[in-house]
Amino acid sequence: FDIPERKRLARDALRRKLKELGFHQLHKSVFIFPYPCLNEIQFIEEIFQIGPYINFIEARKVEGDDWLRNYFDLH
Repeated sequence: FDIPERKRLARDALRRKLKELGFHQLHKSVFIFPYPCLNEIQFIEEIFQIGPYINFIEARKVEGDDWLRNYFDLH
């Protein structure tokens, strides 16, 4: 996500909510989760009115993902 400064409260709330849901913060504005979650993300976008600033990407493979598999206990 790339949420403007004028929506800082929504940006901080989004970050907290993603962490509560079990997402891992890969970079400052990039979170990763190994399970389907589009509905949850769309709900959060709607509640905080930040849809235009969110990019949802569904990846099938992450190179060098052993540490992620360990983090999410996916063995």
